[in-house]
Amino acid sequence: MDIKIIVLLVYLVLLFGMAWFFSRRESLDAYFLNKRKTSLWMMTFSTIATVVGAGATVAIVSEVYRSGISYGIALPISLVAGMVVLGILAKQIKIIGDKYNAYTIVDFFRQRFDFKNGMLVSILQLFLLTIWIGVQAVALASLTSVLIGVNYNLALLVVAAVTVLYTSIGGLKIDILTDFVQFWIFSLAFIVMAVMGYNHVGGISNLLSQLPAGHLDPLAFGGMGWFIGMIVLSGFLYLGNTAHWQRVLSAENSRVARNSFFISIPFMLILGVLILFLGLVATVSLGDVKPETAIFALMDSLLPGWLAGVGFAAILAVIMSSIDSLLIGGSTILYKAFLQERERGRGQNILYARILTAAFGIFGFVLAFLVPNIITLSLLVTYLALIFIPPIFVGIYGKRFSPEASFYAILVPVIVLFAAYPFVGENTFIITTPLGVLIVLLYDLIFRRKIAPSVA
Repeated sequence: MDIKIIVLLVYLVLLFGMAWFFSRRESLDAYFLNKRKTSLWMMTFSTIATVVGAGATVAIVSEVYRSGISYGIALPISLVAGMVVLGILAKQIKIIGDKYNAYTIVDFFRQRFDFKNGMLVSILQLFLLTIWIGVQAVALASLTSVLIGVNYNLALLVVAAVTVLYTSIGGLKIDILTDFVQFWIFSLAFIVMAVMGYNHVGGISNLLSQLPAGHLDPLAFGGMGWFIGMIVLSGFLYLGNTAHWQRVLSAENSRVARNSFFISIPFMLILGVLILFLGLVATVSLGDVKPETAIFALMDSLLPGWLAGVGFAAILAVIMSSIDSLLIGGSTILYKAFLQERERGRGQNILYARILTAAFGIFGFVLAFLVPNIITLSLLVTYLALIFIPPIFVGIYGKRFSPEASFYAILVPVIVLFAAYPFVGENTFIITTPLGVLIVLLYDLIFRRKIAPSVA
């Protein structure tokens, strides 16, 4: 058996072992929120592992190999912008969450506004999380098919079983613990690859001299408008994802919640530089390969067999860290919506929570089977996540905004998004984002609605 496959199998066995060992006698609060006791460094490294998913590894190396540094610069900066936004708001989110015993962003909308806001947000969040699971599943299956040379659909089936099973066993508690471990795996792997890549190309000056013309143009991917929009708007994107709210709500206290995001920034910048560098190394050292397989081809060319196995495990760890957080976010929304009010023993509660996690994960992976253009759909749900931002801000900081203002500031832009996207495409956010802002600010003035009290 190939040494790379052996290393991967060992890694997966250890992952399952961790999930089983640390999930014994687990409570429901630990399964969904880690008993609200996540420490500073555990939360910091778990956040990095979750955010640095397929989009910041496979996609950056792929796009740098294809078109140059533009995408590889914009995306890491947008990740940092996201951490700044979450860091600024995390303290208040944690305070509100503890006050109302909230588990997800849905609880915030239900408590701050009303039941119909909570229902609308829960439906849209489940749709959003499902698509993002499908996006990550496509990347995970592509990795597996490249590694072991099997049919893509079979690879997707295998990775679905592995990811869903270990996440269902442990919940958020194991998600955070395995993210901590996975952070160190992929960080060390990227450092080793960068050092060996540096030696392989003969230094930075030699690397730059061999790059194709235009490869160092920071605006080559989408122009100035795209570059600025990617950085500014993506910073708010993470605020509309319940997976990040769940991290904040699981923190020991509001200080830990806030500081974890700010501390993560230098680590993300370093990882961003390393991944960008690997994309440039791939450009000058690889022949004609498919861009989406560039990082795997680079590992094979730079690293000896067992170390290449560690590298593949690192990419696997990156993608799985994103998927498991999405799975727990979705299953928490489902549990709170359908099962929370019923009285059961602890064992039954955990069993049903695990079943919901597995069912939600299976649904997300099935979508990746059925919808071949799921990567395109990811852009749609990215704009969907941005629609939540105006109501979140007025819900946290506004003193006098009605439930109707929040509800229609979400519903109307969502309808416009789905109606206009087939025609307007990637520029649809230019319509929907300002529309949500206008509705949430002007609705109460126009219709003179009764105002909901602020939770702050």
